[in-house]
Amino acid sequence: MSSERHKPTETPCLCNALRQATRAVSRLYDDELRGVGLRTTQYSLLRILAKAGQVRQGDLSGLTSLDETTLTRNLRPLLDARWIAIRSGDDRREKLITITKAGNAKLAEAGPAWERAQARMRALVPEDTCQRLLTILSELVRVTAGE
Repeated sequence: MSSERHKPTETPCLCNALRQATRAVSRLYDDELRGVGLRTTQYSLLRILAKAGQVRQGDLSGLTSLDETTLTRNLRPLLDARWIAIRSGDDRREKLITITKAGNAKLAEAGPAWERAQARMRALVPEDTCQRLLTILSELVRVTAGE
């Protein structure tokens, strides 16, 4: 079996095209973050938690556009590494999540790797295209959120 990377098949399916693009971009960010022991999904969760403060798991699901099962799976390694803490809320079914001091330290350590990934993307994609993509993707999330 050949180890060369094949060109992805072009597709008329918006979902498939977005998934292909997401996987390609995630690989680039993961390459940079690997050196600090994080994946792109973990870095993103730590950033959101650092900004949001203590948040209910259901609200974090909304902030990340992740379903509860996927969010729980992505939080587990962060909890195991003690980068986040989870405690019960007033209602014992409610889970409150916060980033820990160790999580903030990991986020700070990962900052330069994330900046390198951003710089690599800026070198590959013109700035005006990046800005249009950010606008379009935010709009896609907004209009499909109620579907």
